[in-house]
Amino acid sequence: MRGPREKARSELPGTKIIAGSPSDLSKAWARYYDRLGAHFVELIGRRRFQVILEAGCGKGQLTIPLLRRLPTNVKMIAIDSAKGPYDGWLNELGHQLRTAGLEERVRQIRSDARRIKGVEDSSVDVVVSNELLCDLPFDSQLEKALKEFYRVLRPGGLMIHGEWSSSPAIEPQAFLVKHWPSWTPDQLFAITRKNGFHKFRVTYFGTTIHFGYENAIDELRTWGAKETFLRRNDKMLKREGIELPYEHIVQCEK
Repeated sequence: MRGPREKARSELPGTKIIAGSPSDLSKAWARYYDRLGAHFVELIGRRRFQVILEAGCGKGQLTIPLLRRLPTNVKMIAIDSAKGPYDGWLNELGHQLRTAGLEERVRQIRSDARRIKGVEDSSVDVVVSNELLCDLPFDSQLEKALKEFYRVLRPGGLMIHGEWSSSPAIEPQAFLVKHWPSWTPDQLFAITRKNGFHKFRVTYFGTTIHFGYENAIDELRTWGAKETFLRRNDKMLKREGIELPYEHIVQCEK
């Protein structure tokens, strides 16, 4: 429904990727991010652009699928703080880019999104991120990043951010991951408009991954689940595994 919040919601057909055993996991994630990259490219559409900045690029889960779908004349600036649990991820991204033959198209910068180094004002056509905003859980943190995105974007430039939804349950019997912290589309609408962005829209990425027991345990541990939680839910995890939340994708313009 369209209204004063300038939101237009659409949803892709749902796809559930099955990662039942550890041998399925890498292929499942590769398929997930390939489809997500396609969704981002669809949102960019036919606009002409030459420079895209990915904030919080990590080890390139989205970077490489995205680049493979973009015209070869498009250059990318990939930034990541590469601190704490993300230490070493930029090095891994560099290796992945060389393996894929894409290193000439990417400039890697070790930088916090709240204070982007080495990127000039009004020099970027598109800013994208995925699972970055959840690492900025306070208004002041998010606003600093938005001000930087606004600074580096050219007038009319596009910004697209993907986030796992905070309320994923669509099947009452399913054990799904509740993502926290997470910015809702309504919250993001308000804070992006406050910081000068307009033409706000929301789409939903209708692909998820279902993890079997072993994969579910490993994934929950990487997301910070405590052993007490795993023991308490062991029977349910063996019976059902876990399922990723769907992503909401917000986009707006400078």
